[in-house]
Amino acid sequence: MAAAGQLMLFEAPARTITPVPALIEMPQPPSRAPAPSRRRAQAWLAAHLTDLSLAAAYNAAPLDRRASLDSSPWAVIDDDRLKHVVACNKLAWKQGVRPGHRMNAAIAFCSSLTLLARDRRTETELLERIATDCLKYTSAVSVQPPNEILLEVRGSLRLFGGPGALIDRVQTDFAKLSTGLQLALAPTARSALWLARASREPRVCLPRQLPDVLSSLPIASLHWPLPVELQLTRFGVTAVGDLMRLSRKDLARRIGAGPVRELQQAMGRTNWLHRGWSTPPSYHDRMLLDFEIETTPLLEKMLERPLARLKRTLIGAARTIDEIAVTLKHREGATTLLIRLQHATADTSHLASLLHEHLDRLVLRAPVREVMIDAPRLLVARPHNHSLAMDPATRSDVPNASELKARLIEQLQSRLGVHAVRAVAVRAHHVPERAQCSNAPSPVAASATPPAHLPRRPLWLLREPKAATREYREGALQIESSPETIEAEAWEGTGVRRAYYRARTREGAECWIYRDLSSRDQWFVHGLFG
Repeated sequence: MAAAGQLMLFEAPARTITPVPALIEMPQPPSRAPAPSRRRAQAWLAAHLTDLSLAAAYNAAPLDRRASLDSSPWAVIDDDRLKHVVACNKLAWKQGVRPGHRMNAAIAFCSSLTLLARDRRTETELLERIATDCLKYTSAVSVQPPNEILLEVRGSLRLFGGPGALIDRVQTDFAKLSTGLQLALAPTARSALWLARASREPRVCLPRQLPDVLSSLPIASLHWPLPVELQLTRFGVTAVGDLMRLSRKDLARRIGAGPVRELQQAMGRTNWLHRGWSTPPSYHDRMLLDFEIETTPLLEKMLERPLARLKRTLIGAARTIDEIAVTLKHREGATTLLIRLQHATADTSHLASLLHEHLDRLVLRAPVREVMIDAPRLLVARPHNHSLAMDPATRSDVPNASELKARLIEQLQSRLGVHAVRAVAVRAHHVPERAQCSNAPSPVAASATPPAHLPRRPLWLLREPKAATREYREGALQIESSPETIEAEAWEGTGVRRAYYRARTREGAECWIYRDLSSRDQWFVHGLFG
């Protein structure tokens, strides 16, 4: 009965039926002012994912490392200057580690703590994948970065058996993701978000309960900017109920119109427009061959027609693709050629050149009978201005530097393999060998400008420092610079205490050497200058 009572409170009011006018005019009673139109009642389900960064980092870790993470305390740290802890697992929580701690404080609480860097791109992809799964509950889904999702479930309550049954279904489906789900159902979207942030247990707020329920919420659950929260604290405002008692005009003058607008949206007095979430359309083409193809050059010729159909589809719909899969079916099964692009494009001639590289190193196990082309996502094409520097031969624009670099990377990956092409990247670390890493290549290279006071360092570092104590004692290395002392603590890995110098050999080559300060008689060559 309680679930049925809740369901009826979210039902829309009955519509009035206007009588058909009679053929004979009759005296009309005095006209009354028309009743104001009532908006359709809504029910918003908010999902607040407290451990989204934890789940994203765990899913991105290799399988062999996940086993060690399951049995040890670990946390995700942000990429800010102080390396704050974003989230931690239960073992780290028992040791005293909390989100918001600095990295040094977290290590002080738990010396065996494993730290993983936060990957915002992986978090966004996981959040979008969860939003796509939520489309099975309702078609009105809105993503609220960085870790929240809104669902308008007014039309789905009866289908799932009421608010309680729907919440149980969502909790069951989200349990395997380990994202720290907090749910709340309320008449407005903003109030549902606030309730989900403030309560670890699912909450259902009826329309008549909305003012009382919001009054008890703390200001911290609103996620307003820190200066606004500090200013409200100085005013003595600690809960939403304190805000409701203040004048809206005076409040807007002191903290700005944005927070006041959010308060009106939570009460249902102002509309809040959302950007709906939907999966991008896909493309599928199937071609049955009239005869079996045994050679890749002939197969490449046959692929021209489906690629031309793909081009017409992309141009007609103003779409681009960033991934394409070509499946070759034969007697032994199927062979799939997967091509991932650095830049989304609609240029099928570039796709044909990449397919040529894949087919050139492909050995067909059996004659091909059927070809399938799949593009999982058709992305909206970004319009760009055409330049006057047009190629007179092809009547097309000359690609810019970023596009040319992306195509070069794609060409090399198609010819050599995806994992054979890597890019050198830098990261903030004092130890030189840990300040460089190899990542997947990107057409947009991050600029890493060293500080002006940093001494000159070589780009070429040896894989392992080479012992040079004997050469130094024999005078084969002549020091040409003052020492640069580098120290790293043991909790960042192996403790390091070194003094680096620029030196020159007897042959005139300039190298980078260091003296191990933990054992003063040991010298090593670590890098070479150009």
